[in-house]
Amino acid sequence: PLLLYSGLCQEQRKNSPRVPGHFVPKCDANGNFLPQQCSGSTGYCWCVNVITGVEIPNTRTPPGVTRVQCDENSCPEDWSRLGNRCFAFIDSPKTWSEAEDYCLFEGGNLASVHSNEENNFIQILTKEDTHEFPLTWIGGNDCIQSGFWMWTDGTKFNYKNWSKRYNVQDKRRTMHCLEMNYGCNELHKHTYLNPALFTCLFLVKN
Repeated sequence: PLLLYSGLCQEQRKNSPRVPGHFVPKCDANGNFLPQQCSGSTGYCWCVNVITGVEIPNTRTPPGVTRVQCDENSCPEDWSRLGNRCFAFIDSPKTWSEAEDYCLFEGGNLASVHSNEENNFIQILTKEDTHEFPLTWIGGNDCIQSGFWMWTDGTKFNYKNWSKRYNVQDKRRTMHCLEMNYGCNELHKHTYLNPALFTCLFLVKN
């Protein structure tokens, strides 16, 4: 089952003191920050990174001045966009479950892959950071039923590029998770307890 996600914005709201004049951020339905934040006490408005809530420079406007149009369609700093999806390669080994939790906190999931283009795009991200093609966790898993594969972001499992050296129907383990860069560009399953680097993604509005 997919994990419930409480975004950083929701956490800040819960922990904000309820005193007059103190700014409390506004959040979307996913727990992320709304792209434009305004202070009820001062009337100032500004644009923020929807994941971190950090103010975007040169976007703050005083009361009575036309507000900057905050862009909801861009990826945060250090994330890379392909189509309507933002990807980030995380060069910090974690188990598969820890990696998924990290991606959830960032507002997304471990990456799902639906084409050779996306597979190659993620490969490029991993090589840019490490100068090689390290084994990298992505969001494929057969947690519910051995041999029945799904993505943690709920999208259809419609891309398969299994390593020829790995038997995808091997059901000796009760849970497998998906790594990429096995044999350069292939996918293979692995025990979810092994630490590995990983790639997160989230969707942006068209």
